[in-house]
This record gives sequence, structure tokens and C-alpha cells, in this order.
Amino acid sequence: MEYASQEKPTSIVMIGTLPPLKGISPYCLELLKSLSKKIRIDFIGFKSLYPEFLYPGGTKSEERPIENDDPNYRIHNVIKYYNPLSWVRAGLKGNGGVLHAQWWAQPLAPIFMTIFIVSKIRGKRIVITLHNVEPHENSRYSTLITKSILSFGDEFIVHNESNKEVLSQSYHLNGKKIHVIPHGILRANNSKTLSRDEARESLRLGKTDKVLLFFGNIRDYKGLDTLLEAVGILKNEFTNLKLIIAGKPWVQWGVYKEIIESTGISRNIVEKLDFIEIDEVNAIFTAVDLVVLPYKYFEAQSGVGTLALSFNKPIIVTDVGGLPDLVKDEMAIVKPNDPLDLAEKISNILKDERLIMKLKKDTRELAQEYEWESIAEKTVQIYTK
Repeated sequence: MEYASQEKPTSIVMIGTLPPLKGISPYCLELLKSLSKKIRIDFIGFKSLYPEFLYPGGTKSEERPIENDDPNYRIHNVIKYYNPLSWVRAGLKGNGGVLHAQWWAQPLAPIFMTIFIVSKIRGKRIVITLHNVEPHENSRYSTLITKSILSFGDEFIVHNESNKEVLSQSYHLNGKKIHVIPHGILRANNSKTLSRDEARESLRLGKTDKVLLFFGNIRDYKGLDTLLEAVGILKNEFTNLKLIIAGKPWVQWGVYKEIIESTGISRNIVEKLDFIEIDEVNAIFTAVDLVVLPYKYFEAQSGVGTLALSFNKPIIVTDVGGLPDLVKDEMAIVKPNDPLDLAEKISNILKDERLIMKLKKDTRELAQEYEWESIAEKTVQIYTK
């Protein structure tokens, strides 16, 4: 379909989720707030996302719903996963010439495709932000779904060059239609400010403990098993080493419990195996020395990583997907599935105060690059392509 006008639109429609729903809601909220300073937005959200059994820990947090009191945006939480008529109504909402869809979850494909069809009939251009270029648990079926979703898009947004390469090569999209815009900084808003000592006291950690953090839903691809084995290697070198595991298991916890017991690191582990509410997020990130992202594979960008940047915490990442974009020093990049390499890099960082200070400086610089004002400006430019 050809479009006569490529002028900057005065309004757009966006599909995504907002608090108290979990998942990509923090990202959508920050993008909504920053974009609405430049353009009017009708935000189409979910009244019910999908069956609770598909999402361990439930789909909602304890956060308050976002107030619909800003003159530059209107929130329409009208989509019900079980009601196809609500999908059609969602497609009929808003009068902007552009639909910007936040795509992240395969079970939502019928909803999104219905809205896309209605939007195309209404003559809208469709911009799709892909939060997971490849599903975390991939299959031939999931690839078919992704191809179907992509067939509706006019322009595409990904969060790093690695994602762009995968999208272009695996799905044969025109590279000129794929735009790289970083994942913005996520912050623990509306949370109580704590000092490092206060945060550690609240978590029953010692002032001199060396504290690592694994944060977020626990899924196989995130490599917690590799990190646990690395802690087993380090336990004698650092007698005050602690690893906080903060997140809801999406897999059987017994697999990890067995590693903890067999490596003798039970006293080194602090388990918080549930969804982490906003105040505790602040305490946990304030307390730790190093955030570890030991992912085995990952064709996306990490909200956990950008959250770590907002707390000015050093990060160590595996060399997969866009994770290396979160650091500037090769000392903070490790091979995936390699406990020895991970243990060595963790040891080098924890023993070198100058390196820690350098990594903190890097995080401050990266945080500035990922500010939402810049992201909003780049996004608006895509609406005119």
C-alpha cells in the first residue's frame, strides 16, 4: 500500500501494556511519557492479557494503574484476550495515521493480527517494535508466527545491531526498513531511597559481603545454572561471596537447587523466588556490587541491564545478542555456557577496585546514551518514513 503523505503525524495509536500488568509495561510507560511530549497518543492496552497459567506469578503487579489525566495521551485498556470483538474495537480506536505496535509475546499473535487487519483497512501505516526478535524458546511454529506478524509492518524497530542483522537475514526484510533504537533506561520509580548500608541491612547482608545479582524471571536461556557453577568455583576465593537470585521461576527450581547443593554454595545464595515489587527492586539493586547476565542465547535487549545502568551498577554479560551493548570494557564480557570464564571475570572485577570504578563510569556514560528524550525523537522520525 502506498501512502500519499509522509509528513509528521499529529497523533498516533500505540498498542502495548501498562502497569499494573507485568512484562514490557515499564518500557511502554517510559516511551508513552516521552513520546507524548512530542505527539498525541491513543494508547490501546489490555484489560486482561492472557490466561494466568501461561505466566508464572500472574500477569499483574501491585503497582497502581496509570492515571489517564495527561492531555497529550489517552489510555484505552479495552483488549480482552478471550473476546475477539474487543480486538476489533481496539483496531477501531484512535484517529492517527500510524499504528505503533509493541510486539513481544507469541500467544498474543491472533490479537495483534486482528488489530493489524482493521488498521490496514483504515489506511494506517504500521510500525512494529520487536522486543524479542527470536522467541526465547524458539520453534518452527514460532518462526511462522513471527513471519505473519512482520508481514503487516511498514517499518520496524529493534534495540541493537545484532537484532537488525537477525531480522534482516532470518526473515529477509529490507534493511532500510529496520531501525535501531536502544532500549531506554528503566528506573524503579516511586520507590523509597535507601543507602547501600540500609539496603544491605534490609536484605540481611553484611557490609563487607561481595554481592552478585541475578535478576528477573528464571528461564533456561538465562543461564542461571552457569552462574551457580561459577559461584561454586569462587566460594573458596571469596568467603564473603553472596548471590541474590531475585525472580519467579518459569522452570522447575529443583534443577538449580541440585546445583546449589552439589557445589556446596547454599550459604552463598539469597533466594527471592517471586515477582519483585518496586520497593524491593530498589533495595536489591542498591545493595549489590555486580549484576550478572549469564544468558546462553538472547535475540533482544535486556530490561534488567538498563535497570542496572540506572543504578550505576557494573554489569557482566555474555557475548550473545545485544548484551555486549550494555558494557564498554571487554573485561565485562564472557563466553556463554562457560562457568570457568565467568568465574575468572567475576574474580577479576571483584578484586580490582580501579576496574570497578571504571565500569561504573562506563555505566554512567551508557545511561546517558539510553535516555528517553533521544529515543522519543528517533521514534517520531520513523513515523514519517
